[in-house]
Amino acid sequence: MRVGVDYYPEHWPEDRWPTDARLMREAGLSVVRMAEFAWCRMEPQEGRYDFDWLERAIGILHGEGIEVVLGTPTATPPAWLHERYPELYPADPRGYRKGFGTRLQRCLGNEIMRSYSRRITEAMVARFADNPAVIGWQTDNEFEANLCYCDDCARRFREWLRRKYGTLDALNAAWGTVFWSQEYSGWSQIPLPWEARCGQSHNPSLWLDYRRFASETTVAFQHDQVEIIRRLAPGHFITHNFMGLHDSMDYVALAEDLDFVSWDNYPGGAWHADRDPAMAHDAMRGIKEKNIWVMEEQSGIPGWERMGVRPAPGQIRMWAWQAIAHGADAVLFFRWRSCLYGTEQYWHGILNHDGIPRRRYHEIAGFASEVAKLSPELDGSIVKSRVAILNSYEQNWALQIQPQIDGLGWWEQVRRFANALGRRALGGDIVPITTNLASFQAVFVPSWYILTDDDAQRLADYVKNGGTLVLNPRTGVKHADNTCRTEPLPGPLAEVAGIEVDDYSPIYPTVPLSSAAEGNEGSEGCLIRMADGREFCAKVWADYLTLKGAEAVATWEQGHFPGEPVVTRNRFGKGSCCYLGTIGEAEFYEAVVAMIVDELGLPTLEGIPLGVDVRVRRKGEERFVFFVNQTGEDQWVPLPPIVETLLGPSGTKEAALGPYDVAIYKLAPRA
Repeated sequence: MRVGVDYYPEHWPEDRWPTDARLMREAGLSVVRMAEFAWCRMEPQEGRYDFDWLERAIGILHGEGIEVVLGTPTATPPAWLHERYPELYPADPRGYRKGFGTRLQRCLGNEIMRSYSRRITEAMVARFADNPAVIGWQTDNEFEANLCYCDDCARRFREWLRRKYGTLDALNAAWGTVFWSQEYSGWSQIPLPWEARCGQSHNPSLWLDYRRFASETTVAFQHDQVEIIRRLAPGHFITHNFMGLHDSMDYVALAEDLDFVSWDNYPGGAWHADRDPAMAHDAMRGIKEKNIWVMEEQSGIPGWERMGVRPAPGQIRMWAWQAIAHGADAVLFFRWRSCLYGTEQYWHGILNHDGIPRRRYHEIAGFASEVAKLSPELDGSIVKSRVAILNSYEQNWALQIQPQIDGLGWWEQVRRFANALGRRALGGDIVPITTNLASFQAVFVPSWYILTDDDAQRLADYVKNGGTLVLNPRTGVKHADNTCRTEPLPGPLAEVAGIEVDDYSPIYPTVPLSSAAEGNEGSEGCLIRMADGREFCAKVWADYLTLKGAEAVATWEQGHFPGEPVVTRNRFGKGSCCYLGTIGEAEFYEAVVAMIVDELGLPTLEGIPLGVDVRVRRKGEERFVFFVNQTGEDQWVPLPPIVETLLGPSGTKEAALGPYDVAIYKLAPRA
């Protein structure tokens, strides 16, 4: 286990560097990431490299026993490069080029940009490949899809389409361009998609292919750097700092070249109310099904032009332990010291602008001390769940292109499953469909909107061989080219699910909800009734299902299709498939999870309070359970059979966690 920090020695006088390194060592920090934004210092003029200052900084850190991860600096090309080649600037949908002075001011598909990026990467790696302090590399910084509208990207997109489809006849047929008289007779006629007057109304197939192209452009840009690092520094690891639930590109494809995934975690309170660190940790770990690093962990108030919320005492420690609970083997705090100038003056670090160790420094030092004490126990442990939630960036894009109704968003659907599983301490690995699904007893699937025959066969085989599959509505709607399938929904999975979708409707808040649903008086939506009599509010979507071998688990009590099935279960081969014909409230998903858990006999933990995150790390036969109180209030948590308290309050049946407190226990061996 490593605890570290992101450091920018180029921002500070050189005579301060020894003080910083000493304070880091005294705080228990053992690894530093640096240099990812320092291209202008490493190549101040074209072809003139200056790595001496960086080597001196690395040497000072190494003298204090601190290891170094170097970032390739290609996220911020220097001014001289842009001045010479203004075509490096990306263009927006109106064709306007971005200017100098911020980030992401480069088109990753531009061959000049790629050429100069290869040059600085090769020079940098050659210089530090044999440096004893350097252990690994971070490519660039927080990649996004290259959603650029420059003429060069338009040309390359058309070449990409020509390689994919071969002929215009094939493209016209695949996209259905006869609609609105859009058939192309020349490749040059194909536009880049943009927001039209009547919405995102370009052809959905054009949109999806452009999203794929933009993502692949970024993956290819990173591959240039990976190839250089592998060749010149074969003993070093390579990672990249992903952005959690960011979805502009295919993170699974980006990760293929990497040794492991890292990501940047800024829970940030109200400033980032949409952040979900628990789910993001699981999604990042699930990309490669390997433990992760947190390359940037929030250490203070975030902010650029405006500031966010100050972390409460104990909250920084809590976030950091939560990362480890979810599979992080290293947590690096951003940043060492708040910068005196530039856009991020108010993105606060471990130290304030004055450079004096204060509360945040001591809280992080305490966390590092705890990690050092527990590392002998936790090193080599992993997070592996018995259940999974499928993740797909292409499904996400397709639902962004045609949202259909608010509430069908990809991460919204993942979150509903993740929260319900979390209430039972089941966790849930968030994984791509290419994962070995046989290792999971149950797989929960958000709207698998684009369903290829291969994916349908993969899911059918999983059920046939004994797995339990849970499907959401809007599954099996489209082909891979983003055109509608002709089979009854859920398309190729209809036999597996044992149902057909006879009709459907979005649910808008116009139908008053019966007061029979306790605790939901005054809300709007539709009502469903489970076989055991419990009633739940259903919103967003309503399917009218015809049973084709499945049994009804719940029916519509009130709404568009009263009396008709809405939740079904079907035996298929050795396994079963549960189909959810609606989007329900939180308690609905908890009921579905309870049904699945009881059927499979999965070990769970009941009575976990809202706001308490529970995860288990495993090492051989040893298991370590983490309780993370994300709330500012005292919480009582139920304890499974334990043999040792590693951190936090002791207990037998339950334990009291203070605000933002963390507890870790070694579990008793299974009988």
